[in-house]
Amino acid sequence: MPRVERTFCRICEPMCPMLAEINDEGKVTALKPDREHPVGGTPCHKGLSWLTLHNDPDRLKWPLKRVNSKKAPKGEFERISWDQAFEEIGAKLKQIREDHGKNAVSFYQGNPSAQNSRAMNTLSTLPGLFETSSKFSPGTQDFYDRLYVIMAMYGSILILAPDLKKTDYLMVFGSNPKISHWTLVSVPNDGIQHLKDIKKRGGTIKFVNPRRIESSTPETGDTVRIKPDTDVYFLAALSHEIYKRGGFDWEKLDKYGSNVQGYLDFITRWTPEQVEDVTGIAADEIKTIAQEVIDANSAAFYISTGVHQGRQGILCSWMVEMLSFATGNLGKDGGNYKPTGLAEPMPVPVVINPDVDTPDGKLNVNGALPSVLFPEMVANGQVRAFLTFMGNPLMTMSGEQDVRKAMQELELMVCTDIYHTATAELADYVLPATDWMERADITALGIMAGQQITPHVQYTEALEEPAYERRTDWWIGSRLMQVMGMPSPLDEEDHNDGFKVLEQMLGKFDLDIEKIKASPQQTVLIEQEDKSKLYDEWLLHEDKRINCCPSQFEEGGLYERCDRLFEELSNEGDDILKLISMRTAYMHNSWMPNLEYLRKGSLSTNKLRMSPEDAAKRKLFEGDMVNVHNDNGAVVCQVEIRDDLREGVVAMAHGYGHVTPKMKVAGDKPGSNYNVLLPMGSKSYEPLSHMSWMCGVPVKIEKLINSDAVIASQMTG
Repeated sequence: MPRVERTFCRICEPMCPMLAEINDEGKVTALKPDREHPVGGTPCHKGLSWLTLHNDPDRLKWPLKRVNSKKAPKGEFERISWDQAFEEIGAKLKQIREDHGKNAVSFYQGNPSAQNSRAMNTLSTLPGLFETSSKFSPGTQDFYDRLYVIMAMYGSILILAPDLKKTDYLMVFGSNPKISHWTLVSVPNDGIQHLKDIKKRGGTIKFVNPRRIESSTPETGDTVRIKPDTDVYFLAALSHEIYKRGGFDWEKLDKYGSNVQGYLDFITRWTPEQVEDVTGIAADEIKTIAQEVIDANSAAFYISTGVHQGRQGILCSWMVEMLSFATGNLGKDGGNYKPTGLAEPMPVPVVINPDVDTPDGKLNVNGALPSVLFPEMVANGQVRAFLTFMGNPLMTMSGEQDVRKAMQELELMVCTDIYHTATAELADYVLPATDWMERADITALGIMAGQQITPHVQYTEALEEPAYERRTDWWIGSRLMQVMGMPSPLDEEDHNDGFKVLEQMLGKFDLDIEKIKASPQQTVLIEQEDKSKLYDEWLLHEDKRINCCPSQFEEGGLYERCDRLFEELSNEGDDILKLISMRTAYMHNSWMPNLEYLRKGSLSTNKLRMSPEDAAKRKLFEGDMVNVHNDNGAVVCQVEIRDDLREGVVAMAHGYGHVTPKMKVAGDKPGSNYNVLLPMGSKSYEPLSHMSWMCGVPVKIEKLINSDAVIASQMTG
């Protein structure tokens, strides 16, 4: 009998509530918003169109084994059984570990695992079980600088959220919430109504970004159009000005802060007048913003990927954390706070793995190795096996051309995914995973890490039985442990299909899966704890204080580097162009490019967005084809002239370039991969956090004449 099931999207942080209509054959026929859900939020067009992806005939169906050379123009694969796949993969991994050591086996766990409750924890244990410190991650292209700062300042992993419901003043750095739906914060997708409500109640919002983003409207707030990769100087000068005007909360600083003088020594080196040319923000505007922050009854600060991908993400994240604390806005209504979650406060050392030999010498692995060193580590034999789960590192790491060559040289590469991606095209074994409609789940990351501005936990059954021979990522990871002779959840009779660990955590709120299932909308609301409790529970240095100036920053050379980069930026020519990455509503990393409706017309390629002033200087017009190049690489793009970009800034979208014959739409319309233009090697990542430099990269542009053949090659791969 036809029925309706409550479920939720698993594309990004909001995990929007949905209704699935299911027919007599047990097949989902439609996905719709769940308008009765207590938390609210409406799925975007990508979530509501997931059924098209779910039924895509190009999806992986059964395990595959490569039968030709990885250097061949097109990969040839044969269907094999799961038992054969694991037997052969296990034998190869054991041999590589025996011949070359444990660090010769490397892992990559993609961002979708964060929305996969059972796989998230299980897969993250694999490097430890393999006793390897060789690990790469999209985190070094995303947010690891912020994670490093959090651990250094608080002594625990304390993910803070802006109190959007109560703040009077919000500053947003390097984020476009209308398009990205926030990052590391779970906010119901409400058409940025949360932002509009701030303005309605008399509050102020400032977006700091090189382009006037879609989130910035008369109903929300203005964009302060900063020059790319200069946020640290704006933040330091702003903090200095607030300090000079008496805007610091010395009662809180004295009670909960340590090394405050070191922080003051850093910010007082930078003045609004000193940084205005480099940042492109007038000194008077910086001073006005400083006074606005002081005058606000409450202020919240939010930093995200656009800044993290610059060269000084650690110092920027530090400045933002300290703005909240120093102005008295940390742990209070309207400021930044710790949403209630399942995770317990736990001391975390900043150095969390042993030293690893790399082309840059020994590095401490803080979350992951620098991805920009991956090709060299393969070339010199340090990495010989590469196992990827839910990721497409060929497309997302910097330097696609170098990464491709490295993957072709690996002794073993295994990809677990829902599609035969560009990365999978270079693999030795490709393993078919379920998508989120084929697995039971809970809203894991949001409630576990404490990222939801309305704390809650929701359960969903699998909407359909897995088709063909697809298996859950949790099962695949657990089966790999078994063939390697390692402890595996599958060895436990009460593993509950991977929910055992989650239920243990849910015990904190006296919950289990059955109680959640029996709740209205299969959802349980969790009461938000007192926001000030973070001072008592989450400060886990020995002195129980916030380290306002961690010594690692100076010892790691970040101050000297900051001065050197300021000098470099001060001496740049007026005609330089800086390339930034931008998200669009029609691309989502590596899982959405095979949907025809997202690739129609102008969406079929990846355009170069440019300001009218920059186009006029170069005698370029809308639709012109250009060669975008630098010392790292070159791509051919079509020009799109937009007045939202400040002069000197050009932008391309992330997520294009999927040259793979196994994904028909993506392969026919790959577009240009922005990452080809990004730097590689020792000077292209931030010390300590290992973040890749991906935003604010200098490029040159040349108009192409009579370039039909080149254009055609870019459009068809």
